[in-house]
Amino acid sequence: MREWTVSELARLAGISVRARHHYDEIGLLVPARVGENRYRHYGEEELLRLQQILLYRALGLPLEKIGAILDDPHFDGLTALQGIRRETGSMTGR
Repeated sequence: MREWTVSELARLAGISVRARHHYDEIGLLVPARVGENRYRHYGEEELLRLQQILLYRALGLPLEKIGAILDDPHFDGLTALQGIRRETGSMTGR
């Protein structure tokens, strides 16, 4: 299985290493494993979660809401996006 370090993941996603560390600190995106050298390693599942986080951030959602959406045991990406569209549409008058 392919793994990425914090700096590799940050470079791939276009975010700062500090932002990536913050996501870990608040439990939004935790590493798949931590090596003996304390380096964090991320797999494909974490990469996909980061992609979802960045999508929801681009839509203007706060990190706390993103975490709640992604951690919901009944999470469905399509339903989540439809709900966000309804919320933002009602706020913009659409």
